[in-house]
Parts: sequence; structure tokens; C-alpha cells
Amino acid sequence: MKFFQFIIRYSRIFTLLVIVLPIVAGTVAYQQMPKEGEPEISAPIAIVITPYPGASPSEVESLVTNPLEEALSGLKDVKEVRSSSPESVSVVVVEFDVDADVERSLQKVRDKVTEARSDLPDDADDSSVEEITLSDIPIMIISVVGDIDPIRLKRLTETVADQLDLLPEVLETVVSGGLTREIQIYLDPERLNQYGLTILDVYDAVKRSDVNIPGGMVNTSRRRFLLRTLTEVKRVQDYEQVPLITAGDRVVYLGDVARVVDGHAEDVTYSRVDDRSSVSISVKKRSGANILKTAEKVRQEIKRLEKGFPAGVHTVITADQSRFIQQGFDIMSNSAVTGLLIVIFVLFFAMGLRNSVITSLSIPLSLLLTFVLLHVAGITNNNMVRFALVLCIGMLVDNAIIVVENAYHHYQLGKDRLTAIMDGVGEIALPVISATLTTMAAFLPMLLMTGTTGKYMGFMPKTVTIALLSSLVVALVTSPLILSRFMKQSVKEGRVVSPEDDMRWLKKLYVLGVAWSMNHRVLLALLAVVALAGAGSLLAAGVVSVEMFPDIDFDFIYITIETPPGTEVDETDAVARRVEAIVRQRVPEAVQVVSSVGIKMPSAFEVQVTAGPQSHFAEVTVELKDGHEFKRASHKEIQKRIRPLLDRIPGASITYRPLAWGPPRLAPIVANIYGPDLSVLRRINTDVKSILSAIPGAVEIKDDFTGAPPELRVEVDRAKAASLGVPLTAVATTMRGATAGLDIRDFRDELDVSKKYDLKVRYSPESRTGPEMLDKVRVRSITGALVPLGNFSEFTHGPGLNTIRHVDRRRVVRITAQSEGRSAVEVSKELQDKLASYRLPEGYTFDFSGDFKDTAESFASLKLAYAVAFIIIFTLLVAQFNSFYQPFAIMTALPLSVVGAMIGLLITHNNFSVMSFIGLVGLTGIVVNDSIVLVDCINRNRQTGGNIFDSVVLAGQQRLRPILSTTVTTIGGIITLTITDELWEGLGVVIIFGIGFATILTLVVVPVMYTLFEGLGDQVRSALKGPRFTEPPRGRAFYWTRRRGAGIVLVLMVVLQAGALAVGLVAIAPWLLKQYHQAVLQAPSLTKLAIEALVFYLGLLVQAVAALAVLLTPTWLGLLYLMNRRSADGYFVDLVPEGLALTSPSERLLVPAESISHVRLSRFGRRVVIRAGRRIIRLKRLAAADRTPGKTPLREWLAASAPPRRQVREDTTELFRAIQRLAIQADLKMPEDNGL
Repeated sequence: MKFFQFIIRYSRIFTLLVIVLPIVAGTVAYQQMPKEGEPEISAPIAIVITPYPGASPSEVESLVTNPLEEALSGLKDVKEVRSSSPESVSVVVVEFDVDADVERSLQKVRDKVTEARSDLPDDADDSSVEEITLSDIPIMIISVVGDIDPIRLKRLTETVADQLDLLPEVLETVVSGGLTREIQIYLDPERLNQYGLTILDVYDAVKRSDVNIPGGMVNTSRRRFLLRTLTEVKRVQDYEQVPLITAGDRVVYLGDVARVVDGHAEDVTYSRVDDRSSVSISVKKRSGANILKTAEKVRQEIKRLEKGFPAGVHTVITADQSRFIQQGFDIMSNSAVTGLLIVIFVLFFAMGLRNSVITSLSIPLSLLLTFVLLHVAGITNNNMVRFALVLCIGMLVDNAIIVVENAYHHYQLGKDRLTAIMDGVGEIALPVISATLTTMAAFLPMLLMTGTTGKYMGFMPKTVTIALLSSLVVALVTSPLILSRFMKQSVKEGRVVSPEDDMRWLKKLYVLGVAWSMNHRVLLALLAVVALAGAGSLLAAGVVSVEMFPDIDFDFIYITIETPPGTEVDETDAVARRVEAIVRQRVPEAVQVVSSVGIKMPSAFEVQVTAGPQSHFAEVTVELKDGHEFKRASHKEIQKRIRPLLDRIPGASITYRPLAWGPPRLAPIVANIYGPDLSVLRRINTDVKSILSAIPGAVEIKDDFTGAPPELRVEVDRAKAASLGVPLTAVATTMRGATAGLDIRDFRDELDVSKKYDLKVRYSPESRTGPEMLDKVRVRSITGALVPLGNFSEFTHGPGLNTIRHVDRRRVVRITAQSEGRSAVEVSKELQDKLASYRLPEGYTFDFSGDFKDTAESFASLKLAYAVAFIIIFTLLVAQFNSFYQPFAIMTALPLSVVGAMIGLLITHNNFSVMSFIGLVGLTGIVVNDSIVLVDCINRNRQTGGNIFDSVVLAGQQRLRPILSTTVTTIGGIITLTITDELWEGLGVVIIFGIGFATILTLVVVPVMYTLFEGLGDQVRSALKGPRFTEPPRGRAFYWTRRRGAGIVLVLMVVLQAGALAVGLVAIAPWLLKQYHQAVLQAPSLTKLAIEALVFYLGLLVQAVAALAVLLTPTWLGLLYLMNRRSADGYFVDLVPEGLALTSPSERLLVPAESISHVRLSRFGRRVVIRAGRRIIRLKRLAAADRTPGKTPLREWLAASAPPRRQVREDTTELFRAIQRLAIQADLKMPEDNGL
């Protein structure tokens, strides 16, 4: 402290250093912090993708997915294994526990997949194991557009991608779309049969003729030579000269039975930008790289490469994260600057120019110090960090306001500058620290949120905590140093301005309000409860809807097209072109239309898993005008405009999906049906779909059976095949080669040996046009004979499947839907209610995911965070105030803030989302700060000798200005972001209306609750351990002794209480486990979910009070008995002319002399017994009259200061005689036997 005084008094250089050092260090840290959009989160999720071209979903399931799932089932720390088996590809998703090590988990998956490779079909492609992370989202999508040969356009795009890969900030590039060069050997089945050949014969012959085998070394007398046998085919046309067999005197070449085509893969995909052919490049940055600088370097490299493009070819950036991140930076920066200006403006009117400037300096200093700590902690400059800092703008100045205001208050009282600062800071330091800790306690429990969402949202509480700690350091260290140099007294008309001069009219109005509230305390408390119940009814009645994430009007719309599986890509492309035409005609807000047909293109805004080419799939991406710069129609308005036209397109399922914020999700509404038999699942699926279609608000309903193509099945008679000597492996391989083709090897062009292309053999397209092709297929038996396929097989037709899904190796059918006009949570809840009476066969179950499950899980985590925050804040308040009653009075501000938050959501037409709930949790710590400062001031006023009511009113007047200033600055700091950013609008509305409503009522309701709880506390303390004197009483010390039986009651009360608590804990443990199970593992009903989410803290209080009311019954009975017997009131006795004066801590009694009818002394001379009317007063001397207890509990003081028994007897006798004389003077007749 002396060192601090020395610095304030003498060290101007140190003061300058304290100001300059954070500025320099913060600026450097800000420049070095990596800037990115979303934080890099490594989720413990691995995806195993195994292509199996040409295989049906059932074949993919049995031959690929099942072996992989069996191999992965032995892994530890696995939360769930999901898989999907569509046509031609297997996708297995392994989700590990949240705390699992990501790198180790991925390596375990790779090892298991490698072990399972021998169990997979030989013609299945190698499996790839990938990690899901937000860094997998490309920062930029670049399309190379031009009307040149598609294969040439693809090669040019690959060259551009190779150049971009050389940039040090680029992790990788992925080329999508276009036509891929492939060498095709198309066989004529009739010619094969003519020459007695099969497709496997051709496959073996070509593979043998196209090799490059090292030949070893050749030694000569002088040198050694490396011998190479060069038999590789260098030109495509050379394959036609590959010999197959000898037919008589003639050699049969490949060209005799096939034609060799240098073309493209049959899995054709199309991509267009504004109706011009294109090929796309997705660019991913390295971890830790600055996204803005990386994007700028990519743009410069693209501009350089474009100079060498052919005529008519150019690049278009179809998606750019950096542009939106820069917009986010601009919005955040503008919000921060605007908030700072609002704070300065408010402080100018509340504190004057000089003090407002001194106080406002705490904002930039705190922010710069925060950047230093964030950089040290390894936290990047991402969206969550930026939002948290804007959220803190108003809170960063709160501590400085209180410190400067209090120091200025002491300075205006006439103290010198140093004394005023030291006294002001010392007096307010503990409340400021406590208020900061309570705010931190409200945000830190958000770290308990689980899953990827929890990791994502975890950056906000970390940043808020660091920022608040920085503001605390600045307020308690930097602000006093600045005050020591620049604080001056305000003078008006030659006099020093008194603290009472400021806001005098408002203070008078406040006193009137508090006076009325004190006279109607119970009524005010009831009104607060009614207001809270009304706020809860807004959710229960659906006036304020519940949703997962807010509906944000981004600048992108996705229109997904799905034709029946098996549809030719050209037919799907025709549908996509019709959708493009509708968009161009009916959506004038569109600035760019990008289409992909046959493949799902990467997105720069979502994590996507591509499963290879799919001819029945297409997607049209519409970029709209910037909503921040142009006024345009919303997503819902555009949807209403074009949906009727999209629904008229036949033969396709078309989904309209705006870009949404939040983790990747399949659909808002998802119902899952589990069971072993696909036929039973199909029947249940039909019933559930019909029920869902009848629910209002459910649109675009789909399932795994929708659009499934019919299957042509080849059922092999194993006995016949064996009798004919036909190997079953030869049958399967021949069928696959005839249709999907067999990969022979990689072909390297002599003009560019760095590139390699697939060489594939299959039947010609014209011979694969119908089921009759199966009659032409021949299989070679072990005897060498050719056996027609029809000799040992039957051809049948049957219903096919779109996709076969598993969850933990159980088959599951999924039904998805979009919501329109209602929230997805409400639609899912209604479906759940209707399916409650649906009888499922044994072994079949269903559950719900989508928004319903996500909302329930997120709200459960937030409820836990709310409860933990409540407990931590209450514990901090108990530690600060050393009372159980004052913290309850302080925390009455919480329900008031909830009332304001719900009113704000209703007025602004916002739904109650996860973001709103986060704001409600954060509000817990913010709103109690003003109450802490107010209650602390009340206690200080009571310590100076004021009674409780005067202390309450005076404290409200003293803290009115800083409380209003901190509230307005907090609101001003976030109001701009709330208005300009849809994502954070709900959270900002909750905080603004919550803190505004709570502050206004805190100044009135908290004092009322303070007096109520303090009165209750006095009664309980009086009953348990005797009263406390707030003032030193005068008179002779006597004590109204405990009546017989009170001690026994206390002992019995303790015994019964221990038993009741033990029984209660045993009885409540199973209930608590059940409640946890239902809250975490099961989705509650919408009404229950909404009410619990809104008034969880109130439910916590009500349940706690109800439990205590039951478990503490013995205590309540004992207290009532003791309070009724008045066994713990101590009285100081004084004789006055009017009679006998008895003074206790809680009351002052006057026993008129004329009412005394009987006075006697006990047998041992230690007690005086007085009868006054119907009252019997027993007085026993326990302490010396010249010693006063002060604030020590009376019983403790009496035990320490009890006089000897002789002194007690003498003093008691003297008192008896004095009372006797008083009675005689009042002409009262005394009894002859007075007990002496």
C-alpha cells in the first residue's frame, strides 16, 4: 500500500509506463494474432469412405460396410458408429467421446481399416480415413469458366490448382467437376463369343502386355549396365494391337473384339457458372494461417495465371470466406467504435468531461491487455472472440465507473487527492472484485457444454473471462494512477459541487418510489412473482417460440435436386436447367447462379462429405445481393415466390434450403426407425410418413425408400454352377466387368508422363442397354468351356433401396422433413405425441434427431451451466457478505432480468434460441453486479449507526448514478451489434432488455427484499443464538431465562433433523438419477423444455425450498417453539419514573409502575419475579451493568462476562427492593411474603 501511495504521489514515469505498455504490447499482439472465420475445432470424428463402383446398396452393405463396422467395433472410447450404404460407396462415421485424443483416435481407425482390407472385395477402391474439422471448410471456391473442350478445361484447372498448392499458406486444393480423361476398352460381346473369349481373358491379356519390369544388371569388362524391359504402351491406339489368342493361322487382336476410346469417365458430371461450363477449385488454408492474407495471395496468383489462359477462359470466385470475414470485422469494429462513443457520451452527462475521459480510457486499455492475454493463451482472432469482445465493451468500463465515481465522491467531501483515491479504491475494491467474479462465474460454466457446439461456444466464456480480468486490473491499478494526475473538483459559481447536487430531481423521485415500496413490501414481492409467471407463460403458450438457432438471412440459397436413383445424368441436368431458368426469371436479387450435376460440390460455408459421382443428384447455388448493402427480399419471401414453380417440375424431389448458421445437420426434422428387417421397416416407414404429412408445418418429406430404383437380380443356382464347373468368383467378376468395368492399370501419356489416367475394360454402351445383355454373358468353366450365364442363373426384378443406414450396427430408416410456418421443434414434438400410441413390433424402436434432439441437448447443457453459475455466484456472495440472507436479496434481480428478457423477445419478434439462452446465462452474472454494490453500501450505512430503512434509502441515493451509468454503458456497448447482426440479435435483446428491466426494479425490489430477508434473519438468529445489539444499551444487565424444556427441545430437534436428512438423501438419490437420465438422454416435451429453460433458476429455488420444508420439519418446529416461548430475548433493565423499562435488541418495553401487582425474590435470591397484569416477568442477573455487548451475540457475551454468584444475589436483591419501592410509591399493596 505504501509503495502504491509512493507511486501515486511521486512517480509520473511509472504512471506513463502503465498506460503506454499495454498500448504497445496490445497492438503487437493484435497484429500477430491469426485471423480466421470460425475457430479451428478438431472434432473426435473419423469418416471412412470406401468407393465400390457399380455395387447396389445391399451389396455395399454386406461386402463393405459390415466388415468395416465389425473391425471398428473393437475400438475404445467410441460414442457411436454410423454408416450409410448408398449405391457404389460405403461411408462409415466413427464418433469418439469428447475427451478422446483426436490424432490417436484417427490412427486407431486407420489401423483397423487397414486390417479389414483383406475382407473387402478386390475391386473395391482403397478406403480413405478423414477427420471432420472446421478447418476442412475451404476458404475459397474458384471456378475456371470457358467454352472449350471439357477435358482440356479440366486439365487447365488442375494446372492452376497445382500452382496454388505451391503457396506456403495453402494446405491443399481439390478440383471438382468437369470431365476426367479415361481410356476405355469397349468390348463387343457377340465377337467375344465368336472367338470363344470372355471379359476376363481380355483383362488378363491387356494386363500382361502392358508392363515395365526391371531386368537387372549386365556386366561388361569395363562397365555395368542397368537392364530394362520396355513393354509399356505409350500411345492409346497401340492397345488395339494387343494379341489375345490364336484362331487357326490367325492372331486375334484386341481391335478385333473391341474398340479403344481415348475419352472420359462414364460417371459424367456437369458444373456451370451462369450457364457457362466450369470446373471448380476449393482452396484450404493451413492451420494458423491468416485467412485474409491467404485469400489475398490466392487472388494475386489467380490474376497472374489468368494471363496465360486461352481466349474465352477466365476465373470466377464463386465463394469467398474472407469477404464475409472482412464484413464481420467491419461490423464488429463499427459496433465497438459506436459502443465506445455511446459509453463516452453517457459518461459525459453522468460524470462530466474530465471524469468521462478518464473512465473511458479503461475500454481501449482493457481491450489491448486482453489481446495480449489471448495471444499468450494461443487463442486466434475468430468470430466468437470478436463477438465476445463487443459484448464486453460496455462491461469493461463498469469497474472503472465505480472506482472513479467513489474516488471522486471522497474527493468532493474535502479530502486531498491521494487520500480520496486511496479511501475510494479501498472502500470499493472488494465489491468490484466480487462483481467481476460473479460475472465471470456466469460465463465460465458455459465451458460445460458438450460436443462440437460446446467446443465452438467455449471461446466466448474464455474471452469474456480474460477481458473482465483485464478490466479489473485496469480499474484497480491504471485508473487510480490516471486519477492521481488529472482528477479535479467541480466548481459552480465559486463553490465546490456537493455530491447531492447531481441528479437531485431523480433522487427525489427515487426516494418516493422506495418509500411506497417499503410500505407495500409483500404486495411488491407478489407482483414480481406474477410478472415472472407471466414471462414463463409466453413460452408455454407458444407466444415466444423455441428454436435451435436463429433464422439468419444469409446471401446464399441452396436448391437440391434429386431424381430417382439410376436416372441418367443428362436427365438430371435437364431438371437442373429448368430450376436455373426459374431462378433467373423470378429472383432478381440473384447475382450469380452456380450449378453442379452428378456430384455434390464443396462449400466454403459448410462441412460436407462427398461420396463420389451420383447421376441422380444436382444442386443449384444462388448468391443474392449483399443484404447489408442492398434492401432485398428475405429467404422466406423468395421461397414463397419460387416454390410453387419448383413443385410443378415432374420426376424430381426439389428442396429449398437457405444457408443456415450452426453445426452441419441433415434436416430440421428427423425421425429414425430401428429394426432388423427391411420389409418391416418399409411398412413402419410408410405409416410414420403418413402421420408426419398430416402435421401442419411439415414439408418436403423424404425417406430412404423414396425414389429407390428397381433392381434386376441375378440369382445363381450354386448346385448348377458347381455341376458345370463354373467358379462363383468368375461369375461375380464377369458381371461386374461387363457393367461397371474392370480397372486394368494406369496409363501414362508419352507427351506428359507426370499424369496418369485410368485404363478400364467393359462391355460397349450399346450392348448394355437392357436386361437382354445378360443372355450374351459367358463365363469360362474350369474345363475351359464357355457357359452362358442363363444356364445356371435366373433373372428377377424386385424393389431396390436408396440407402441402407446403420447406427451401432443396427439398421435404421430415416425420415426427414423441412418446417414451414412453425418451428421444427414444435413439429417434432407433435409427431412424437402422435407416435406415442403407435404399436411397434418387438425389436423395433424409433427416436428423433434434428433440431429437436439438438435443442434438447444444448438446453440441457445450458441448464447445467445456469445451475453451476447460480451456485458459484451464491457462494461468492455468501463469502463476501458473511450472510445467507443478503445473497438471496441480491439474487432477486435474476427473475426480474428474465421478465425483461422475455418482454424484449416478444417486442422484437425473436424466438427463444440457444443464443438467447446463452444471453440469459450471461445475464446471471451481469445483473447481480448492481445489487452487490447497492447491498454493500447499505451495510456500510448501517455500520455508521443508521437504522435499516434509512440505510436502504441513503444507499440507493448514493449508488443511483453509478448503477444507472454502468447499465447504460453495458447496453450502449452491445446495442449496435444487436441491430446490425442477425446472428447475435436474440442474445443482445436478452441482455439489453434483461439488464435494463432488472436495473430499474433492482433499485426498488432489492431494498425491499433486503429488509424482508434481514427481518427473517433477525428472527432466526434470535431463536438460535440470541439477539445482536446494534447499539450499546444502558441499564442493569438481566436476562429472561430459558424456560424448562427448551434444552430438551433443541437436543430432540438435532436428533430428528439428522434422521430426516438421512432418510431424505436416501429417498431422493434415485429421483435425482432419474431426472438426470431424462434431462440428458431423453428429449422432454416442448412445454416442459421451454418452461424449464426459462425459469430453471426459479424451479431450483422452489424445489430447494420444498425439499427443505420437508426435510427440515424438526428444525422449523423447534424454532417455532423457541420463538413462541420467547426464550432467547435479553433485556437490560432500567428504573424510570413511569415504571420499569426493558430494552432488548428487537424491542423496548415499558411496564408501568401502576400495573405491577406482585414482586418477589426467588428462594436463592438470583431471580426477581414480577406480575404486571397478565404478564409474568422473570429477571435474572447474568452480566455486569457497565459492560455492553455491542454486536457480539448476546449469549456469547453473557457467558464471557457473568459475575460471581454472591454478586448476582446482592444485585438481584437490590433490584428487588428498588422495584418494591417503585410499587409502593405507586400506592400498590405488596404481599407480606415477598420471598426474602
